[in-house]
Amino acid sequence: MDLVGQWRGTSDSGSICVVNIDQEGITLSGRVSVFETVFIEGEPFSFWNWSYLYGEIKNNRSIFGQVNSPSIHKKYGDLLTDQEINSLKQKINLEFPKSTTFTATREGKHKLKVKWKSTYPTLPAREDTVSLEKERSTVSKIAHKEMTWNDFREFALNQPDGLIYRGQAQQWMLQTAFHRTGRADIISYLDNQVPDLERHINSVSDHVFDSNNDRSLGALLNLAQHHGYPTPLLDWTKSPYVAAFFAFEDESRIKKDKPVSIFIFEERKWSEMVGRTAQLRVPNMVVRTLELPGFGNARVLPQQSVTMYSNIANIEYIIHANETNAGDFVKAISIPSSDREKVIRDLALMGITWGSLFPGLDGICRQLKSRHFGR
Repeated sequence: MDLVGQWRGTSDSGSICVVNIDQEGITLSGRVSVFETVFIEGEPFSFWNWSYLYGEIKNNRSIFGQVNSPSIHKKYGDLLTDQEINSLKQKINLEFPKSTTFTATREGKHKLKVKWKSTYPTLPAREDTVSLEKERSTVSKIAHKEMTWNDFREFALNQPDGLIYRGQAQQWMLQTAFHRTGRADIISYLDNQVPDLERHINSVSDHVFDSNNDRSLGALLNLAQHHGYPTPLLDWTKSPYVAAFFAFEDESRIKKDKPVSIFIFEERKWSEMVGRTAQLRVPNMVVRTLELPGFGNARVLPQQSVTMYSNIANIEYIIHANETNAGDFVKAISIPSSDREKVIRDLALMGITWGSLFPGLDGICRQLKSRHFGR
């Protein structure tokens, strides 16, 4: 029974639940985020209850386990202080769980039915049920507008500032490389894999990275991402033409007779709403664009890179949840793959090639491979 990944649902009492699971044999571990809202003097107050999960699979069907060590966080991730928690207890007699046990059964490949029981210091025990689902589709749900390359080239010239672009060879949904591996528990990733990554990169890098410093950690992940290591970052660019290059450059990834995708994101408008900083160790669902330092990463400037961080497997889910109308924040263009030869030629005339975007030996060899062997 493979349970690795991110599971999402709403409990019978209306709480939003996000469960990130790692698995080793029959042993499960991970994090549970439960988003709840209470009313204080008639005003809603929302918070996250964030806990560590561990359990075991029985008979290859049922799961038993515990959720413990809860921490309480505000809507956007900040930890509640002891004083704030005591104030809540006094105002509305609110208590947080002392311990929680759960049982779960698989309902098909992508669904879990979970029942849990929480005990409290003085209040009666509480039971609840939630149906959790894991993302099953890899295809983008963003509506695509069809354009020829000539149309897109002119369209791009007339776009306002504040937008960023992402080119993809197929209409895959927006998802980080970390989540494409099937993994979802970023805390486990930060605690167990990133220190190993840091040691290895520091052994060959002129810059010494420190994963305990958020800015340095971001730069480390950004560098690793550009060299093929899975991270919870998603690459965007300020240039629609650079995005077009990444959509078309690898002919082997393009499906015959299928269009490529170029996504357009209202970065400025989104960042005005959510900010441009991101805490990684938080329970809330995060999609943020970040300006990360480019230590040791010569590709950042020529690619006009902008980095998006997300702890959610389906980035589109969060974006759409904040849209009043479809396309308020993200749109997509599809361009026929048959335009590839013309696209690559036009981009080369603009100076957008493997050699220019990837300074160094890798870029030179990829550019000459394309020129000499056609892909």
